Amino acid sequence: MSKRIKIGIIGCGMIAGSHVNGYLAHPQHAEIVAVCDTVEANVKRRHAEVLSGAASRAEAATAEVEKADTAEAREQLKADAALWAEYADNGVKIYSDYNEMIRECDLDAVSLALPPFVHEPATVAAAQAGMHVFCEKPMARTATEARNMRDACDAAGVKLAYQSGGTCLDPTSYAIRDYVTSGKLGDVYYGRLTSYRVRGRPNVDMFGYGRWFLHSVYSGGGTIYDTGVYLINRSIYLLGSPQPATISGIAYRGMLPEYTGEEINDVEEHVSVFVRFTNGMSFTYENGWSSNMAGQPQGIFIFGSEGSFSNDKLFLEKGEWDTDDQGNRRRYQGNLVETPLELPDTSFPDKFRDFLDACNSDAQPVSNGDVGLKVTEIMSGALLSAKLGREVSVEELYELEGLRAEPIPGWHIP
Repeated sequence: MSKRIKIGIIGCGMIAGSHVNGYLAHPQHAEIVAVCDTVEANVKRRHAEVLSGAASRAEAATAEVEKADTAEAREQLKADAALWAEYADNGVKIYSDYNEMIRECDLDAVSLALPPFVHEPATVAAAQAGMHVFCEKPMARTATEARNMRDACDAAGVKLAYQSGGTCLDPTSYAIRDYVTSGKLGDVYYGRLTSYRVRGRPNVDMFGYGRWFLHSVYSGGGTIYDTGVYLINRSIYLLGSPQPATISGIAYRGMLPEYTGEEINDVEEHVSVFVRFTNGMSFTYENGWSSNMAGQPQGIFIFGSEGSFSNDKLFLEKGEWDTDDQGNRRRYQGNLVETPLELPDTSFPDKFRDFLDACNSDAQPVSNGDVGLKVTEIMSGALLSAKLGREVSVEELYELEGLRAEPIPGWHIP
């Protein structure tokens, strides 16, 4: 039977609620034993949320027992209710220092609901203590930080997962990846990703976000780190996790209305990136918090020699030769046929269950440290390229990141 993973949540701000609910949804596989934040009000609010959430789930499960259709379902509800009820007796510990929590608390894993600038030190500290790590997106501000996180977890033999992996955990994504990696789409040579909002800048058009979103030192970047990371992550999964080789990017900041707050705003609102992979594939990414464009196709488009994907629709080439009266070929009449995807007959876990399952097995999370590193190489490389006005290689990216002074800044956009 799988071990019930003891979780400590580090960071109790806005995004922490999804971590609380994510682990409470899997009582047989996870137990939240501690919460940590430097802001007392935040940690107290999340502490209360864990206890009240467990109590309400226990009450609801108990009420559903008699309505269950099978004996197995009734027993499952009873077992879940008992585990949720245990929170009232066991309690949840509160910490203001994650190093103290890691040192003192009996944990199997930590869940980082933190801003990007804290991801690397918290991950390394947890890994060195032998704890698995689930990290919010983006995994890191720089490729160097992401590599340090991946290497620390690998050296300690613990699992590293990060939040945007949830974009890959569905039958359609699995089926697309199978078509791409198995050769059913022929030679996959190019892809394009387009995603933008009309207006959606944190703390400008949207409120209730941390001030760090607009400050490259703390966030790493703007739209590509905030929203682009999801689709970049999914594209890497769909393509079979190829290694980026070179990156060319342009970035823009200056959409109206201008930011009038007192905090620093030096991150991009739009970015376009061209990536060459070592296996010969290439991919274009367009992402924006703000744009004066609407009604244009958005999503992921994958080009293969025998077919293509337009978002989740599969098109296979079914052309034929036009011949003369003697049967000689004259010209090829290309034709694309929309073809139903062969979906796997299996269920897929959510991102938290995927992480918990990995902690209890030899499997890696769907979005693990290797995948997160490639995504971060693309994001950091894109903004470095935009700053330099030329294409950069991944090797050069690490060299230039290593030259920067502490504290490590992002690649700010003038």
